[in-house]
Amino acid sequence: MNISIVVSTRDPVGETIKKLGYKFEEIDEDEVDFRFERGDAIVIFSKHQSSSKTPALTVHYPGNPSSQVLGGEPEKLGVAFPRLLTAIFREINKLDIPVQKTLEATHHGPTYQKVPIVFVEVGSDPTYWGNEKIVKSLVESTLSAIDKVSSLYCEEIIVGFGGPHYAPYFSKLGEKVCIGHIISKYYLASIKDTTIIQTVEKCMENVDTVVFDSVPLSVRDKVMHVLKDRNLKFKFH
Repeated sequence: MNISIVVSTRDPVGETIKKLGYKFEEIDEDEVDFRFERGDAIVIFSKHQSSSKTPALTVHYPGNPSSQVLGGEPEKLGVAFPRLLTAIFREINKLDIPVQKTLEATHHGPTYQKVPIVFVEVGSDPTYWGNEKIVKSLVESTLSAIDKVSSLYCEEIIVGFGGPHYAPYFSKLGEKVCIGHIISKYYLASIKDTTIIQTVEKCMENVDTVVFDSVPLSVRDKVMHVLKDRNLKFKFH
């Protein structure tokens, strides 16, 4: 499998990776709205920002679950690749670095590509974006994970609904299952049927199970109704 590894010349983590001597694909585009598409899947390194400025290493898919857009298109998800995202997250979790390591729910663009995209991010301020030791550890873990994708153990392939943007429950599940799209609780009240369907259809692997994390009964019923004919299991937390 040909997985393209990408950095943006407009991104500070991308600049740190270049300083370290890595020769990955370079794009001169905003990392949340790029059009680059090459290979069977794309892994892009980028900065992570948060209002709390919590030091973190995060992994997630792109996609806009609502009409609110930060790059990409409204109410459109990117393509998920559960084994790739989960392999990367498991390797990052092994790092002996005193920062938060977490999956994030699906958010921001781009959404134009027909191949999966996984964001691997360093947060949450310039101190960490330019920390060569942390960035190098992240890159090496990701490269190691890519080598393990084809043989990765997955108890099942899941998509998730509910929980916060930083997804501790789904991160924990990632120790055994492989994770597709996660739609956080903030989008559920107004989520459209078409977005629910995309969580399953826009996945490189067949989804086995839909997992709900503290989701109201009305939303659970809606999701289950929309996906009722797809031979899926449903689990509740």
